[in-house]
Amino acid sequence: MNERGHCTSGGCPETSTNGETVSISVAYNHPLLQLKRALPWAALVEVMTRRGAAAGTNTDGRSGLPWDVALYVPLMVFMVVKHLHARDMEAYLADNGVARVFIGRQADPRPQIRDHSNIARAYTALGKDGVEEINPWMLHVARDCGFADVSLLSSDTTAQEWPMGSPNEPGILRGLAQRCGRALMQLKPRAVVGVDTALAHVQTILKTVKAHHLFAKRQAAKRQVLTRLLTAVGPLVVQTRRLARGLGARRDRVTQNARTTLKTMHEVAKRLIPQIVQWITTGGVATGKIVHAGVTQARAIVRHKAGKAVEVGLPYLLSRLGGGYVVGTLIRGGIDESKLPLQALAGYRAIFGAPATPA
Repeated sequence: MNERGHCTSGGCPETSTNGETVSISVAYNHPLLQLKRALPWAALVEVMTRRGAAAGTNTDGRSGLPWDVALYVPLMVFMVVKHLHARDMEAYLADNGVARVFIGRQADPRPQIRDHSNIARAYTALGKDGVEEINPWMLHVARDCGFADVSLLSSDTTAQEWPMGSPNEPGILRGLAQRCGRALMQLKPRAVVGVDTALAHVQTILKTVKAHHLFAKRQAAKRQVLTRLLTAVGPLVVQTRRLARGLGARRDRVTQNARTTLKTMHEVAKRLIPQIVQWITTGGVATGKIVHAGVTQARAIVRHKAGKAVEVGLPYLLSRLGGGYVVGTLIRGGIDESKLPLQALAGYRAIFGAPATPA
């Protein structure tokens, strides 16, 4: 294993400037290596290859650098097991011998291990649904190895707070306009009719948002600028909808990516604009209010709790097995507490089989 020098050259005489090759012994019965031997790798490769292909990674032999399945599949599993972010994962691989063995890069003195940006892109390609798809395999292995007691199940609802500042309506609309603008800039070199008009609408929205932040200080002024902002978003949605319809026959990847972004933003606008209109007219936050144009799963959850009437985050149903293993399910739509016990049981049986009935 090749290790970099851990101090300034000359300040640590017992090491060389270029680093030294060291030998580290890893116990055969280490828990992570037991996990590696027990996991169904063929099934995990199938899931991650399918998810990666759907996200546009090069898994089908196209020209360019291919997606290294043998590296990224154990890497993503390790991230899920250790619950590490991309930067932490990069640092962990640089320092931890067990991690190198787990991902199969222990024999190469100069292993090709991607940096945090490539790791983050691979994790994004896997997606939250992909993580939820591979988690049951982990739970089966934990049960088979005697770590998880699946006869016990305890469930509760919670809101996973979203790591963002207090969202505001102009900021959300700005995010929508910026995403449309980036898609339109991809189409501009392809001489698509109507792109310049749509880009002009984007610039109008961005200027109006800036005016809202800089000059609208009182509540009445803020609502007036927000109303003007909504009237500018409407023409952008109409114009980009026409563009998306006209791009249906084009096959190149850049055009299709831009078209997908525009269609996604149309769906966001369809739900977001009525919610903003409700805020302007009533002053109340809509249940399930979208708080981010790019991460539409994050919602404003109206709780009516003392001191915190609205929470901003992801509504989850968390289920805990005996032994401390936790599986989370994102709650789609409204939260009906009376139906959640049955939903928790259905999720449990989806993992461990229909006959399984926990205490």
